[in-house]
Amino acid sequence: MRRRQQPTPSSSSSDSDGSDIESCFDTGDEQEETDAETEPTDVDTDVDGDDEADLSDLEWLAHSDNAHTVPMDVDADVDGDDEPDLPDLEWLAGEGNAHPPEYYLDQENNSDESEDEDEDYSDGSLLLLDMIEGNFHRYCEYVRKDPARVMQAVSRRTLKAFFEWMLNQRQGKGGRRLAGIQSASTLGTYWKVFRLVYERATGEKIEGKMNRHMHRVLRKLAKKYRLSTKKRDNVAMYIEDLAGVLQTNLTTTKQRYTHGRHRIEINLFCQLAIFSANRPSALLKLRYGDIAVTLLRDPGGGPHRILIEFTCEFTKKYLGTKDANTFILPEIIFDPSLILSPHVALLGLIFADNAFLAPSLTSAARISELDIKPGYEQLPLHLKPEMADIPVFRKSVRTPYGWEISPDQPLPYTTLLKWMKRLGVLTGFPQITRPYSLRYGAGNAFNQSGDVSDALQNMIMQHAKINTFIKHYLRRTVTANTRAIVSGYEPQRDLMRAACRMTRWIDPDRPQELTPEESLSVNQDPVVRRLVAEREKWKCRFQGTATQQPGYRIIGRAIFNTRQRLRAALLKYVQERWDLEHPVDEIERQLSGLKLSQDVKTTLDQNDEMPPLQKRLAEAVMTLPGTTIEEEFRRRNGGIDAVAAYCHFQEGGAAALPRKRSSTRRASPTPSKEANPQLAAAEAEKQALSDAMLLVFTEKRTTTCFLCLGEQSLPFEKRTYKFASPGDLTKHFKRKHLAHIKEGDRLKCKVYRMGLQHKQHLQNHAETIHGTVS
Repeated sequence: MRRRQQPTPSSSSSDSDGSDIESCFDTGDEQEETDAETEPTDVDTDVDGDDEADLSDLEWLAHSDNAHTVPMDVDADVDGDDEPDLPDLEWLAGEGNAHPPEYYLDQENNSDESEDEDEDYSDGSLLLLDMIEGNFHRYCEYVRKDPARVMQAVSRRTLKAFFEWMLNQRQGKGGRRLAGIQSASTLGTYWKVFRLVYERATGEKIEGKMNRHMHRVLRKLAKKYRLSTKKRDNVAMYIEDLAGVLQTNLTTTKQRYTHGRHRIEINLFCQLAIFSANRPSALLKLRYGDIAVTLLRDPGGGPHRILIEFTCEFTKKYLGTKDANTFILPEIIFDPSLILSPHVALLGLIFADNAFLAPSLTSAARISELDIKPGYEQLPLHLKPEMADIPVFRKSVRTPYGWEISPDQPLPYTTLLKWMKRLGVLTGFPQITRPYSLRYGAGNAFNQSGDVSDALQNMIMQHAKINTFIKHYLRRTVTANTRAIVSGYEPQRDLMRAACRMTRWIDPDRPQELTPEESLSVNQDPVVRRLVAEREKWKCRFQGTATQQPGYRIIGRAIFNTRQRLRAALLKYVQERWDLEHPVDEIERQLSGLKLSQDVKTTLDQNDEMPPLQKRLAEAVMTLPGTTIEEEFRRRNGGIDAVAAYCHFQEGGAAALPRKRSSTRRASPTPSKEANPQLAAAEAEKQALSDAMLLVFTEKRTTTCFLCLGEQSLPFEKRTYKFASPGDLTKHFKRKHLAHIKEGDRLKCKVYRMGLQHKQHLQNHAETIHGTVS
């Protein structure tokens, strides 16, 4: 274990008296790199950056040896003649120079300097700047003052009143309920942002004396409003924790995505994040042009390895773009689990997108057929140049036929965050699982490794100095076996690692959602009952047209939001009680003589609700290593092909799969016991599809959706689903298909194999051919 460098002490002093609440505002005037996740908001907080040029870099101009040097590509006038030799400058007006002189004169006289002021901030930082500026304008309107004049002559009293106004806001735009400022660190961050807003509006910085005074004001406000001073624990997710999350992602049916590709994308994102410690926003912007796939010769004489190299170009950039790091991930032969293999996930996505430049490279088995020529060390597997700007992680969009993957829109961070939180709950973690947990885990692993120096760690994490890691990434929980170290014993590293992992806290029996009775109990809340009574009045007043009234819809949203808020609070209460009472009950049960149950409840068990493609995916990725190279390559290729196939599968979103009904399909012959069960199931599905196809052409008013039936990427249950009545089918047809048709969409009936020109053409075709009225 190498000795870590000690952080250099900061030269800046603080006016804090050392209390927790005061430390939240000890920003001073120091300049330090911060990470987006260390504060409640994603903003760069370096407010005192030095924008002046480093004059020492220009000293060469004054050096005696360079006195005669002119740093321009023109001939110097050595005769001392002030008049330029115009014939020698005719090249300036040549056709190769794009713009005439008038263009540059216009730039000097009329260019908008404000366009260059925000170039050093990310989109998230700009949103936060605009939010604070908007709040300041709303405050000025509330107190009937001109925002521009107040900003120019801002005073301590004005600032104190403004921040106290912000602390008292409980209702936002459109009547939305605001959570409000809950922690002192958030208030401190808003003050840092306001300093940037002030500088953007006036061109000047807030003086140090006012800055120090506002620190004291904010500390008093934090005490007055009892803001929390407890910092959020930077929960680190290690490789063992990630394995459990990814297994849950592959096997659970409680977390359903709109499109199957997202299930693969979240696996790949987590793998790349923990192996590279990249920021989530940088990984989400990864493009095919940032990836290189190579077949590399094994210097040890083994089989050729697949090598993945990726570079995250779009990293956090304050005061300029940072240098991009390139990470190299070689393939591991006989990997104990393909679930942690980025090669399987990434190559599956590449094959699904048909992104390899070689037209014959269409499946994983074709890679196994490749060899490297003698005298060469590698064989590049180039990707298509036209796909260089296509994001690897892309969002899904709604179409008349269901969900499709957008061709060019990246996956939003908010969507990823929601998915990871849900997966953490399903895995059984009591801690909140965030994408940044992977960066924390990787950073701690690099910090504890003797193979990674401080300089390399700073380069990987993209930190200017080790102090940033110590302040914002190093957990406050001491992970070293201090007793063994002090006593001279051999440290129990494996035991300490097990004690610090998230998997230590997994409780499969912990409530993950409310029971139906608990969920209905929120209807007894006085606020809900009052809102429901108000809605009934609207129904009586506007009989038959109440749903068209704006006031009725506002009350409906208020009822829904209140119920959701109460259910979230109730679930939190139920979980807190469980965490406290369940261990006590378990102790009492064991001490009373009852034996432990050997049945382990786990989210990793496969169940009958999994679609066939998901079962194939889970089985292929979770297969144990083979005993020979040929078996191992077959396992790898099978995993890649299963991933590629699943990337074309529509899961349909968060809604539950339709309940199976006896009338959904006609009775099919019962297969004999000797028959292959999988073959019998496939034959039964084929017969049911054939029966449904016949009904959508022969029934006068069918109850099966012909558009869903023709969409092969949908689950079998959705394709053949029979609605209770033709009227229910009409509602489905309008909500799920007609409502998502946009101008210019290419429409097609896949069961009739006919192109449709526009929306009205589709409606007419649905009624005349398939008995679906809209």
